[in-house]
Amino acid sequence: MNWALLGAGAALAAYQAWAISVRWAEARTLPPAERRVMLWVLAFTRGLGLLLGLVLIGGALLRMG
Repeated sequence: MNWALLGAGAALAAYQAWAISVRWAEARTLPPAERRVMLWVLAFTRGLGLLLGLVLIGGALLRMG
């Protein structure tokens, strides 16, 4: 197993999940039009970062064998 890859993926996924939760709470206070934009931005930026973290974790697990 590639521990550096696993650690990087776990750290990236954890950070992105935390950032999404913070921004999600922030978005609830916005007017509906701005909230919609904020949620799309979250999906395309933080969501892709979270997906990358999960891919790194998957890559580390695939290299286990």
